[in-house]
Amino acid sequence: MSAPSPGARPLALDAMGGDRAPTVAVEGALEAIAQGHGPIILVGDEALIEAELSRARAPRDQIEVVHAAEAIGMAEHPGRAARAKQQSSMHVGFRLVKDKRALGFVSAGNTGAMMAVGLLTLRRLPFCDRPAIASAIPTMGPRVVLLDMGANVECRASHLVQFALMGAAYAEIELGRARPSVGLLSNGVEPNKGTETLREAHRLLNMTDLRYIGYIEGQNLPSGEVDVIVTDGFVGNIALKLSEGITLALVERLRQTLKGDWLGAMGAFLMKRALSSLRRDLDWTQIGGAPLLGLNGLSVVAHGGSTPQAIANALALARRHDALNLVERLKAILEASSPPDEMTSTAELPITRTSNF
Repeated sequence: MSAPSPGARPLALDAMGGDRAPTVAVEGALEAIAQGHGPIILVGDEALIEAELSRARAPRDQIEVVHAAEAIGMAEHPGRAARAKQQSSMHVGFRLVKDKRALGFVSAGNTGAMMAVGLLTLRRLPFCDRPAIASAIPTMGPRVVLLDMGANVECRASHLVQFALMGAAYAEIELGRARPSVGLLSNGVEPNKGTETLREAHRLLNMTDLRYIGYIEGQNLPSGEVDVIVTDGFVGNIALKLSEGITLALVERLRQTLKGDWLGAMGAFLMKRALSSLRRDLDWTQIGGAPLLGLNGLSVVAHGGSTPQAIANALALARRHDALNLVERLKAILEASSPPDEMTSTAELPITRTSNF
């Protein structure tokens, strides 16, 4: 990606989010700037951020520091923390987006709080009751969109249908898929399978104009047979991390097996480039983060255990989504979808503690 123009609006980065904040956030911001994804506003405890910048001897021409007096911890209750800590780095970061000082906000902090603060600050898009975390994940075939990946542990049927609409829109915008296929993750393909919520979502999805193919099972996740896979945040987060863990474990097991004897070692040497490429393709740090779809503003959720490179990649993703005009295009697609009345519900479930993507 080429460097933004000198007058480009900055991205805001939560310097207090993540397991090793603010060190990793600052180092990730510097990597992003070196790769041409600046300028960046670091949001958080000014003294701590300045100490990290001083230690790194960082150039300051593409870095701004905005102080936030509070930080929301990883283990805090999202809803309570969002309301109690109005001066948190998340609140300040989202306000920068709302005030048009930043084009987007990136955080590796508490995922549930990210959604709660985003809702309080930016509000939601029309026809979206609950934002969802979505990402284009690798499969045996082309990448597929999975959502929700951890923002909503509890969902209504109407929420799952809205996830399907947003996921299909994201597949069209991000992956260039025309009329993407959509599947609902369940424990079987028969119509009587799944929970009551899934069965109601299945009924509602058949009322939409989406190319809905029905229920799909867990083995369809890595097959790439469907463009968009819809589930709640509890199942989605487990499914994502399980598939990542199993795949990387198999790659490592194959590498160890090939080193077992001289013939295998020779095979491992010949396959080294292919194995390295496969590991790279499956490494979540190469993606960096995932958009929180449904907010009236651009935001990217990064993994709590992000490395500096993962933070840099999350910032690059945010700038890519800005270039794609993701939020406005998503808004237009949702408004044009004309969902049936019974699919839209303003009733809210409480925001509960969620996994930290």
